[in-house]
Amino acid sequence: MRDLHRRLDRSLDLLGAARPSGDTRHRTLRATVEWSYQLLTEDERRLFRHLSVFVDGVDLDAAERLAADLALEHDPGSVLARLVDASMIDADFGGRTRYRILETLRTFGLDRLTAAGEDGAAARQMLRWAVELTAWFAATVGTEREPEADAALRRELANLRAAWRLARSRRSVDDAAAMVTALFDAVAYRDLVEIRGWAEELADDPALGTHPRRAAVLGTAAEAAYHRGDYPRAERLARAGLERATDPAGSWFCLMPLSVAELARGAHAEVAEHSLAAAEFATRPRESLGIAALATAYAGDPEQARTLNDRGLAGAVSPSMRSWGAYVAGEIESFAGRSESAARHYVRAIDLARTSGATFLVGVSTVGLLAARARSGHTQDALRGYRDVIDYFARTGNWTHLWATLRNLADLLHRLGDDEPAALLDAAADQAPDAPADQSRSAEPPLTPDPTVPRRAELLEVARLAIERNLKPS
Repeated sequence: MRDLHRRLDRSLDLLGAARPSGDTRHRTLRATVEWSYQLLTEDERRLFRHLSVFVDGVDLDAAERLAADLALEHDPGSVLARLVDASMIDADFGGRTRYRILETLRTFGLDRLTAAGEDGAAARQMLRWAVELTAWFAATVGTEREPEADAALRRELANLRAAWRLARSRRSVDDAAAMVTALFDAVAYRDLVEIRGWAEELADDPALGTHPRRAAVLGTAAEAAYHRGDYPRAERLARAGLERATDPAGSWFCLMPLSVAELARGAHAEVAEHSLAAAEFATRPRESLGIAALATAYAGDPEQARTLNDRGLAGAVSPSMRSWGAYVAGEIESFAGRSESAARHYVRAIDLARTSGATFLVGVSTVGLLAARARSGHTQDALRGYRDVIDYFARTGNWTHLWATLRNLADLLHRLGDDEPAALLDAAADQAPDAPADQSRSAEPPLTPDPTVPRRAELLEVARLAIERNLKPS
């Protein structure tokens, strides 16, 4: 965009000599952009206007599809090239080709879009793009191409955010529901907190009414609530969705979060019932049998747990589902008292999750690995790991697994003789409503409020200070 940038710079330089007002500067910038815009052909102006709705640009495929939708008279590739040559859009050829518009030009393009009466059509095109992209993500994330799907989702997040706001402002429940439900795997495994917020927002919208995707939306929102540690809400949403489910897919969306919310409160029999039912509705290898395996292992039957997990792993091809199976295997071995074997499974789970972008699985597998290493005497490695994973879960607001991490840290601190902070961490977890059940205990202690327990931010500082105090200089 060097030519247009030079013109803009010259305009500002000339204005600077006269010490212009902000309004004068704005008018001169707009005139410069308008002059460049008028030099374009009608095809070029039209494509430029419609590209301006994408806040972070588009890749070549999306740009060409958009050009095709507009039924341009000339070849889309040639029109794009001309816009780049005219410095109206910028082409980034590093890796995947991407076309972006400078924010000043994008604002102008949006104004021209409205003036041409095309803003409604452009909004519909962007929503169609978002629905198609998220549907592709849902279809691809369960395959060996999961890393590609994850990269695309993260790359397009700013545009998806804009599409989400469009869907909400236009009251387009169809588009919003299609996007949210297609992103279930992002809600469950990718710690993209804002997408979790979209799901819960839509679940609370009365306009969802009797929408065909209502059960799936409620189930996705239940998964989001689970990660926040709000198990009662997760169960309410999941059960409400089950009541309204009209097909196996809707039931699956609700049984999944229902089973993990029940697992968090230690209801092992209910977990097995609902996760096994979910497995019957799944259209590809999913985590359902692994969830049943966890409940079975926590209830004290490692052999049956291994059998269930092996069944769950059969046919799994995506890195995250293979990572999930390895994590479950680590948990089974850990509860069977085989720390070294557990550690090997956790390491494999972490490696697979990292290749797929499943950051949540990296986090929970790391917690299991640190506990196993601490029990094997690798206390310094464990302390350093706890420091990092506590910060990670705190950033993502996932207190469900932050409480489990703090409990494991408390166990290590007790073994190191640092009992005061360990007791504080235990007491806080025991009385926190969003702390999951301690699966290593046969019964939970009563939730008796303790006024001496610090607030959460202070509690995290207690944990961090205890870690630093017990770390030896490297």
